Amino acid sequence: MNLDFSSVTQFFGKLTLSTLLPALIYLIGGLIISKLILSVLNRGLKKSNVDVTLHKFLRTTVKLVLHFIIFMVVASALGIQVTSLVAILSVAGLAISLSIQNLLSNVLSGLMLLSINPFKVGDYVDVGGTAGTVKEIGYVHTKIVSFENILMYIPNSDVSNAKIINYSTEAKRRFNLRFTASYDSPPAKVRKVLLEYISSHPLIDKDPAPFVAVGDYKESSIEYVVRAWSDNSVFWDVYWDIYNGMDDLFKKNGLIMTYPHLNVHIQNKPSEDEKNAVR
Repeated sequence: MNLDFSSVTQFFGKLTLSTLLPALIYLIGGLIISKLILSVLNRGLKKSNVDVTLHKFLRTTVKLVLHFIIFMVVASALGIQVTSLVAILSVAGLAISLSIQNLLSNVLSGLMLLSINPFKVGDYVDVGGTAGTVKEIGYVHTKIVSFENILMYIPNSDVSNAKIINYSTEAKRRFNLRFTASYDSPPAKVRKVLLEYISSHPLIDKDPAPFVAVGDYKESSIEYVVRAWSDNSVFWDVYWDIYNGMDDLFKKNGLIMTYPHLNVHIQNKPSEDEKNAVR
């Protein structure tokens, strides 16, 4: 490809007031129009249902396109051959894109996340085993703050390819709790005590009603399954309340908590006199 660089390298010597004045007018007018368009866009985004995390990207993209158009118009007014300039920029763009493939992959993955919207800022998610609250969905990384208040940067390409669990989308959330009690504690009594305890919590939903049943007969204990619903916003408050009150509940009702153990019964071997006495 033969590119004509002369129009770019020699145009300084051809500058006159008649070429500078229109270019300056185009530049000022273009910037004013660009500012007005961006202002209208900002107002439109605020009134729209577009996710907030997408606003910054849309504003930046529109701004870059407008500035590119202004640049091309001003360059044409100054006498630069726009076709040659476009060809140069195309070659440069191809070279840059090849050198930053991973970056572009992350940017495209970020766009996909923003369009599919599997989560939004403020949601508590699990991304490929990494759990936390979404702080920002950027062009290259998604920022997640862990439960320990640690900020993590996850490349968008990894996020888009990972299994995503969003714990914040639904208004209600179900508890799936498991407790064990000794075989010496009657199952009917354990179920009754657990059901009354769960049902009495003010933040547990009455409909669907809480559910308690024997889940498994283990080697040294009986496992009980407890299921109940609450508002997602108070899930962890209720969760800790239930577990923190379990020890007092068992003691108050004479139930026995247990742990994996083995009972060994030692039987003395009878003496010869005892054997003869039995005979």
